[in-house]
Amino acid sequence: MKEPGKRIKESRLKQGWTQEDLAEHAKVNLRTIQRIENNETTPRRKTLDLLFDVLGIDGIEPEKKPLNKYMLWSSFLTLLIVAGTFLGWTRHFKMFVDGERTYRTFTGWTGYTFFNDYHLQNWLLSVASISVGFIVVANSLGLIKNKMKYILVQLACLVFYLTGILGWSGNESVEMRPGLFLIIIATILLVIAYRKNGAKADANK
Repeated sequence: MKEPGKRIKESRLKQGWTQEDLAEHAKVNLRTIQRIENNETTPRRKTLDLLFDVLGIDGIEPEKKPLNKYMLWSSFLTLLIVAGTFLGWTRHFKMFVDGERTYRTFTGWTGYTFFNDYHLQNWLLSVASISVGFIVVANSLGLIKNKMKYILVQLACLVFYLTGILGWSGNESVEMRPGLFLIIIATILLVIAYRKNGAKADANK
């Protein structure tokens, strides 16, 4: 498609108008028309509409931006992580009530696990995993360059957490709930997507 300046100049000359004539008919500053025709500036849409209307030129359709699949994918996984923090992460036996077993369920914002004698709060892991998602989304928007080391530290923290869960005593009757698996899998997929996108960007340089 021709540049707007060329289309305006060709149409103006066909009608036998000078730049002064066009400025008068379109109520647009003469200097603005000169700069547009010489491609010295990117005209505002309102200015183009005025000039096109006077010259009888069909309007320019706005360019359609390609769908950013990486952005959609990373945003979806981040929302999945946020949702996963409100679901049950672990459940363990509490006590018998009237002969029935009762359980205590912890979400991503309550309770903790431990590895040997070290306690690790659930909310700390939730913040870490959510920030992984936000880092990847920010990267897909071009706001940051490379935060891979930070992401790997957070991913290691999640693996450490999972190791702690698996290291609990069998007497605790611990059951891992869907929320924990959801948040770990989504975080791992985010890191993989981040790496692939980074590799693609490097290849295009």
